Amino acid sequence: MIDFKNTLLLGHRGARGEALENTFSGFKYAQKLQPSGVAGVEFDVQFSRDGQLIVFHDDNLQRMCAQQSRIDQLSLIEIQRYLQFGQPIIALPTIAPALNGFSYIELEVKTHNRTDYAKLTKALIRDLIDSPLASLPIVLTSFDIELHARLQRTTVLRHIARGLLIRTPESLATAPNTAMQLGCTRLGIHYPLLNQEVIQYCHRYDLPVSAWTVNDIETIKQLIAWQVDVIITDYPCYLLC
Repeated sequence: MIDFKNTLLLGHRGARGEALENTFSGFKYAQKLQPSGVAGVEFDVQFSRDGQLIVFHDDNLQRMCAQQSRIDQLSLIEIQRYLQFGQPIIALPTIAPALNGFSYIELEVKTHNRTDYAKLTKALIRDLIDSPLASLPIVLTSFDIELHARLQRTTVLRHIARGLLIRTPESLATAPNTAMQLGCTRLGIHYPLLNQEVIQYCHRYDLPVSAWTVNDIETIKQLIAWQVDVIITDYPCYLLC
């Protein structure tokens, strides 16, 4: 069993190595691991044709539903005609009961070159401000600089914490400055890019670091020794139980 000390452990897409990713049942599974030390979950939302935020990682249904349609080509009703390995695809507002009790949640907002940012922002206001999700400790994360800039300018969303996601050495080099310019309060960094110096550098800017997605026990122990703030893993029960 790993001693996580002051590092929070999150289940990736719920707990995708142990339960079906981004599903209500997967989040409930992670919820049951709270007494063992799971602080929360990370998950994703895609934007549908009719302006709904869909809890789903990919921008199409191929991998999970064996369908080639893109999420942004379909309405919520059309999307929910398909099952992902026997389980329904869910819209963001319906997930609140499966997130209660968590102390920290990372919600990654997926975008692409077809994203309508104005409509996406309105959907985030609807689902995060005027819903049960408003009381949950959610941090919005994204790789998308344009999305962060728009959220920073949106008064009703400005109070929601945001994290800038980093996956390349080039973006890491300027990550703290970019994050602060965009009003982000933390960084989510692909774990192979991390070392003690990187983490200490981010901490000097008061930017906590989430490491994703880490499944190797020795790597996790090293990251904890380096005082990483959050570890996101596919196997939370395996690491704790």
